[in-house]
Amino acid sequence: MKTFEHSMPMGAGIENNSPSKVSKVARVTEFDYLRGIAIILIVLGHSITNSNHGFPVWLENILRGGTGVFVFISGFFFHHVFSQSFNFQKFMGKKCRNVLVPFLAVSAFAIVVNFFGFMWIDGASFSKALALCGQVLERGYVLFPHWYIPFIMATFLCSGLHFRYLKLSLFSQLSILIAFSLVALVIQRPEANENVLQSVIYFTPFYLIGMLYSQYLEWMKQNYRYFLIAALVTVLLSIWLQSSVFFHVGDYHKNAFQWKGIDLQFIQKVGLCILLVGFCRHWVSERLGKHLTMIAGISFAIFFLHPLLGMMWGNTKYFLLHFGYIQPNTTLWYSLVSSVVLFAFQFYGTVWLVRHLKRLFGSKSRLLIGA
Repeated sequence: MKTFEHSMPMGAGIENNSPSKVSKVARVTEFDYLRGIAIILIVLGHSITNSNHGFPVWLENILRGGTGVFVFISGFFFHHVFSQSFNFQKFMGKKCRNVLVPFLAVSAFAIVVNFFGFMWIDGASFSKALALCGQVLERGYVLFPHWYIPFIMATFLCSGLHFRYLKLSLFSQLSILIAFSLVALVIQRPEANENVLQSVIYFTPFYLIGMLYSQYLEWMKQNYRYFLIAALVTVLLSIWLQSSVFFHVGDYHKNAFQWKGIDLQFIQKVGLCILLVGFCRHWVSERLGKHLTMIAGISFAIFFLHPLLGMMWGNTKYFLLHFGYIQPNTTLWYSLVSSVVLFAFQFYGTVWLVRHLKRLFGSKSRLLIGA
């Protein structure tokens, strides 16, 4: 069976952490917009056709690795919302309800889909299909992008340490951030995103940067233009180095203790977080802002459900190729157009699906699909 095997993402405590619903704190509109852009970036990264065989490498390196943006947003909300009256048990209880339970619900449905797919598409026997499902479950998730959930839940378990981090001096905060960043540049992301501890170490700098951005929000706003210039240079330089000098396509994955150079995607995505905040603050029109806010409100459900549509697309394409109805095509224009079409199918197909499922499940939809 053709399964959804793209690198992810994804990433935030991506549920709707609306400040007005959690505590009486000032709403930061650009982060509502940013949550919408982040899930768009995630699905775009999962819609690339002909990776490294027709699709522009420089563009793929921009679209891949959107998880860092989600983790940055999650860190921002941890300080801006939850740290104001932090209680570890209440915090973890909320995350279990809004993150872990929908993950288990969608995974249960997906493993059933996988089971029948193994039998009807791959021709496996009943016992063989069960064994294959067992192998899928051993990795800790069913749909590939959902590796993010065990990782982010492990990150949430560290929230007591994150709360203590906020009480440190700025010098200590920056020292810890730099130390984690240097380690992340070297260890890179784990193979197949399966090593939860390695993912926690790698993405912690994004979480800390989000926390610091919120903690020093007024100062950041006053001095943002300097960060914006530095971020722009950082993004452009890292994309050029990764795409043209050292040539690496997409995310960097390896065993933590192997040496495979410096993770340029990490550098690029740190800069991209700052650039996207600036875009959301200054260049989002009212109409676009309403659309992004709508998307942000169901971003968690989009993350959970879009891989199902990706599997549907992949299996359909597999059969069309197998029976000769279409032929492989690696031209530039085919790669770009088919990627746009796949994105529209996955993203707005999922938006349509979420709306109908919310009506179907009513008050239980938050537990079942995350919205």
